Amino acid sequence: MRAVLKRIGLCALLVAIVWPATAGEVLTARVRPSSGLAPSDVVVKVLVEPNALNRSLSFAVDSEAFSTSSVTELDGDRAPRSTEVRFRMLPAGSYTVRVTLLGADGERGHFVCEVKLW
Repeated sequence: MRAVLKRIGLCALLVAIVWPATAGEVLTARVRPSSGLAPSDVVVKVLVEPNALNRSLSFAVDSEAFSTSSVTELDGDRAPRSTEVRFRMLPAGSYTVRVTLLGADGERGHFVCEVKLW
């Protein structure tokens, strides 16, 4: 029993370390995998602070040879806090992943990272 509790505590600690704190940030994102073998799914998970001004999330994945995007509408402060988008079977390449939170008054926040698929 003690070993199980230790494992649960260790898992909780790892999640707390890996998932960034969102205090004061309107948008936080995590992209998996950051590198891997192609073709591969790339999953973008976003946490958005609730706000009546939130209107949409724009997701874009771009490389020299391939580009795709998606837009998710948000219902202001009634929208889900977490949104996940999966880009399926991306070919090999070096990708820039961009997430933009758009509000009634324009861009409210953004996130950018790189993904490499071989």
